[in-house]
Amino acid sequence: MQYWKAHYRDTLHDTAIEIINTEEDYNTEPLSFTLDSITFCGTSLNDFHLKDKTQCEEAGKKFSLLKWGGHNSKFTSPYLYDLQGYELEIEIPINVFRKKDGQLIVGVLFLSFKFTKPDMSKPHSIRMCDDTRVYRDDVIVREFSLSVDGIRYKSAEKTLWFEAALGDICRQIRSDYYIKCCFTCQYSDYSPYGSDDYGLMLCFCRHKDDCLKVNSKDDFFSFLEGKDCDGRQETYLCEHYCLRNKASGYRGFVDGIIN
Repeated sequence: MQYWKAHYRDTLHDTAIEIINTEEDYNTEPLSFTLDSITFCGTSLNDFHLKDKTQCEEAGKKFSLLKWGGHNSKFTSPYLYDLQGYELEIEIPINVFRKKDGQLIVGVLFLSFKFTKPDMSKPHSIRMCDDTRVYRDDVIVREFSLSVDGIRYKSAEKTLWFEAALGDICRQIRSDYYIKCCFTCQYSDYSPYGSDDYGLMLCFCRHKDDCLKVNSKDDFFSFLEGKDCDGRQETYLCEHYCLRNKASGYRGFVDGIIN
């Protein structure tokens, strides 16, 4: 369980909040926060939605919500109410290994982003509310950075995709530090079928020997496909951690942690 400091802004709010991260499996929607007695939950930082859908009328008076799902000619699904039209700044504590003295210290990932009305000149994923197409807000990322020992390393990749942003930061700090978490672990890989922007790495720590045989996507399917694994967040750390320097996995080495 982690508690992340954050600051939330929209047309009616400008306040500090606390995001709870249970660090449980991806399917449990481990991230949540409560504001004005309304709780929002999600799996990643840009998919917060109303936890209790019976509060949709009350929440709609306080927040900007995108309603989608329902009935159409092809399928029926429950309605969801995505939180839109807000700005968020988040501080995420993360373990960092300092090479000069071999100490494990705490760094802070800082993310700042906002939702804006969608730019309809750009392609968007299709979402339907009953028989009507609806559009989520666009996300503009202002900063994705790591602060450690009083120095801030900003990712050139202004994105909420942790794979891209953390990769860039790892390259910047490679001479002095490496981030110690699932992202830089020998036993975790992203799903070859695709992944979300945060929080769906496949941890194969129960199959360590097989992980060391994987150096390509073909190897992944040969040695790990179908084996039991856990869904973990990039920033997660457990006792099985091993620096990713023995085999590249299907996604390759984490560029920047190997000297």
